[in-house]
Amino acid sequence: MKNFLYKLFLGKPEYNQPIRRSVYSLYRLQIKKIWDNTRHNDIGFEKMLRLFLVAVQFLFPGLHYRNYWSRYGTIARNVAIEFYVLFKTILPLVFLCSGFYKHIAAAIISIYLVAETIFYVSALLFVSDMFVKPRSYRRNMLMLFLNYLEISFSFAVIYAKFHLLGDNAKTIIDYIYFSVITSTTIGFGDFHPVNDMGKILVCLQALLVVAFVVLFLNFFGSKVEIMHREDEK
Repeated sequence: MKNFLYKLFLGKPEYNQPIRRSVYSLYRLQIKKIWDNTRHNDIGFEKMLRLFLVAVQFLFPGLHYRNYWSRYGTIARNVAIEFYVLFKTILPLVFLCSGFYKHIAAAIISIYLVAETIFYVSALLFVSDMFVKPRSYRRNMLMLFLNYLEISFSFAVIYAKFHLLGDNAKTIIDYIYFSVITSTTIGFGDFHPVNDMGKILVCLQALLVVAFVVLFLNFFGSKVEIMHREDEK
């Protein structure tokens, strides 16, 4: 059974190469490179954005989680990250189904983890030179899809906690439905926010999702297309 699980998740043992440098040192080095303009002659808002996207990662558990699993090799770390992303996707659903969404802690945790997702994916785009070429861009697309679901479910927690849809929403499914429909930018109108806070959150979610789809999915989708063409040569 142990060999079966190892083969399933890690593949061949030689794929699991050791990682010599810690994630912490990599991020600190990247901050220095951006500050010194070692690789890019970026200035103004672009430079500030790149510095922010790297530095802010130290405030979230994902970076420390990756650093911990790096000691076990590249493949082990990647698989651990996949489980972490899956955990972040399922957690809002657990809050909703268990009734924990009624506590303010659920909303705070959801906002915190969604912020981590947005900042990390943004770093993949704007500071892509600090990340090694992934084994599979298709894997990145799969992770982005889970991130997309995480955003939808997390906003559903916030809508439910603060009762932002009024008496129209009667079940948890109504909040999930409204959040997913908002994420798709369809907007049927059968549910709608009943106060200013709800309207602001709907606008924020719509803007995040549009940026997510237009910037991130297109960026990694183009990488998949390039990789496919290279494979055909």
